[in-house]
Amino acid sequence: MKPEETTILLLHGFPFGPEMWSRQRATFAAKGCRVVAPDLRLETSPATMDDMAAEAVAALDAAGARQAVVVGFSMGGYVAFALLERYPERVAGLALVDTRAEADGEEGKAGRRKLAAEALERGPQAAVDAMLGKLLSPATRERRPDVAEEAKRIMLSTSGKAIAAAALGMAERPDRTAMLSGIRVPTLVVVGEDDAITPPALARGLADAIPGAALRVLPEAGHLAVMERPEAFDEALAAWLENI
Repeated sequence: MKPEETTILLLHGFPFGPEMWSRQRATFAAKGCRVVAPDLRLETSPATMDDMAAEAVAALDAAGARQAVVVGFSMGGYVAFALLERYPERVAGLALVDTRAEADGEEGKAGRRKLAAEALERGPQAAVDAMLGKLLSPATRERRPDVAEEAKRIMLSTSGKAIAAAALGMAERPDRTAMLSGIRVPTLVVVGEDDAITPPALARGLADAIPGAALRVLPEAGHLAVMERPEAFDEALAAWLENI
């Protein structure tokens, strides 16, 4: 796939915004790609994955893009599945980054509802307190405090209302595992070696279930691999793009 013919749709995770993709936007724009990174922080509650998929398609329309390689990180991966199900003609390729196809269990749903309530009461600091320590690898925490600070800054820029809406929307999302064997677009699965939220074993299962999917495990990266190891992530995505 030639860069000048490629549109990349970057779908951010929770409770982040498109700012988390700043490195990737610069890298792939420099290669000649058209890069679209919509803000999925909706405040209408619950903000479902279908709602966010519609928002992403509207961003593609605004950019004049008929199709895109969809890159979804964590919650963005859930949105990517919704987009593929609802708007398959818009998806030229799929990169699933530190994410999963399964729905939340009852404990997970309860945790999201609790976080939603706390975010409405305390604002984004509730998400920082609950999540930041789980997102990063030990290597990042020890050697790259700047990454933690940048992640915290982006999280704090998200309103408590948007955090609550997304948390409730994720709690409602359906299980997408049944659709995996039917995916026919080129697919890349990326995971941080030290991801404690969606670990490598889960990513391998995801890649195995999708016909022809490639898997890349990024060393010394946790769940927030795209920010912890941006050079390695960008190289993996660029190499895969060249071969599809």
